[in-house]
Amino acid sequence: MRLEQFEQFLALGKLRHFRQAAEQCNLSTSALTRSIQTLEQELDCELVARSTRSVNLTDAGEQFLIYCQDTLTQLKEIKTKLAKHKKNLIDKIIIGYTMDATTIVPLACGKFMQQHPEISIEMHLYTQTQLNEKLKINELDIAIGSSQNHLPENQIVQLPDQLVLFVSKNHPLAFATEIDRTALNPYPMLSCLSSSIQVQKMLQDAAVALHKVSTVKVGNIDQITQTVKDNKHVAIAGIEHTNTIDGNPDLMIIKPTQESQKLALSLTTSRDFNLQHQALQLLSYIADEVKLQTGAQLESIESETF
Repeated sequence: MRLEQFEQFLALGKLRHFRQAAEQCNLSTSALTRSIQTLEQELDCELVARSTRSVNLTDAGEQFLIYCQDTLTQLKEIKTKLAKHKKNLIDKIIIGYTMDATTIVPLACGKFMQQHPEISIEMHLYTQTQLNEKLKINELDIAIGSSQNHLPENQIVQLPDQLVLFVSKNHPLAFATEIDRTALNPYPMLSCLSSSIQVQKMLQDAAVALHKVSTVKVGNIDQITQTVKDNKHVAIAGIEHTNTIDGNPDLMIIKPTQESQKLALSLTTSRDFNLQHQALQLLSYIADEVKLQTGAQLESIESETF
């Protein structure tokens, strides 16, 4: 017994005419007749009292007609409910984060996507100001940034693991024990082009965070390594160039002062973000990663949906 047979019998019950019912169901009259006969065989009772001029339903046929109507109505209702449920399911999450969380977010999202491959995640690196603006206009589902705006401006809170700073071995910073924004201020920045779009964006965001965006000069690895030997520049590149830099006897990678242990992060969700089980699990992964890497709890999880 198939649902289309219910639809066919319902059409016959309403029109009481085999040809008209067959046309409504896009069938030939003989095909509709065979379908009704199959129903009668499966139900082991006569549904239609046939005559040369009209089609009448037997008592069993009238009862089965009601059953067909109820079944098809219930099917329509459940389809509507399931469609609404599917519409509300998360299949994509957009996350914005600052450099403070640059090691936390990719790791947490990687763990989450292993468990939920059906959900895609977009990750975007922003300054804190950009992050606040994107969240305000509802372009992000989740925003993760620093909650300590009172940190000294000269501190470099976190440099992405995908990026390296380097200078000439005769550069003053090659001998420095503390390298923060104040130490970097006197030196123009060089930025090495990356073949990775994601790393290239990190390089641009790093220039913004280091207050070098208005003066940074961009070039390929050969151009950058030659220019930085003048001892007047500091350069930044993606980790794909680490071997080239390490292999150059005139260059060295420098480590900026890190303040990650003092870092407190704030996580905020969009007012329209649907906090179902998968979303809550992602937030849990992020919170665990914050605790693992910084030894601190997320300072706040805020949302109008909570």
